[in-house]
This record gives sequence, structure tokens and C-alpha cells, in this order.
Amino acid sequence: MGWYHAVQMLEGRCPSASLDYIIEPWFLGGGATGPGGSEFKEWADDSTSKYGTVFGTAVGDLPDPKQPRCALISGRTADNPRLFKECIDAKCSTIFLEKPGAPTVAELQLMKEQAEEAGVGVLMGYNKNVCKYVR
Repeated sequence: MGWYHAVQMLEGRCPSASLDYIIEPWFLGGGATGPGGSEFKEWADDSTSKYGTVFGTAVGDLPDPKQPRCALISGRTADNPRLFKECIDAKCSTIFLEKPGAPTVAELQLMKEQAEEAGVGVLMGYNKNVCKYVR
């Protein structure tokens, strides 16, 4: 779903948002030569050319934000708690976390506490694309 959200922002379907950075360690690293790697590279090159989007492999490499930064975490469930903490450390003011968010309730509770301590807003995403009302 992260790809779909990226396309929505890049194509201006969410006019109040800009997609400035995409962090993708797999397709920019070990997965670059595997299935989907060449397609991702083509899309990344096109997005950089058309929209100026910067691609990287680590949240920690992001520059400090010049405006409020919202992170959208659409990763492997096991990686999400680490990515969540990295986004807080990268001064994200809001985090959109795709379900289920973390492998355990205890990890979700810790993430909630980390966000509260840092004053970071958290939104939990859920896409049910099998409903009649989704077209």
C-alpha cells in the first residue's frame, strides 16, 4: 500500500502533501537485482525526474525537516517498531502506520509511549479494498 499512497501524493491527489523522500532499503539494496527490482528502479528514476523525489536507504540519512514531516510506514511488520523509532528520531511530527503496526501488543504499547513522549501524532491505516464502497 505504500506505493499507492506515494502515487497519490506524487500525482497531486492530496494537495496539502508533498512526497519529498522515499526510504526503500530492499529495492535500493539487496533486492535491486531480484524480482521487482528493475521495475522499482524505473519508477524511482521516473519519480525523481518528474517530481524531484529523493530516494534513500535509511531514515537516519534524512536532513532535518524544514516544515512538519509526516512519515508513512509501510514496511514488514517485524521492522515497523524500529522504523517507527527512527521516524521519531528524524523529527517526524506525525506518523501514519499501516496495520498491524507491530508483531506484538507490547511493542505497540512501547511505540505509543515513545510517540507520546516525543509529542508525535500517530495514525493507524487500514485498507479494506474488498468492500462494495471501495471502487
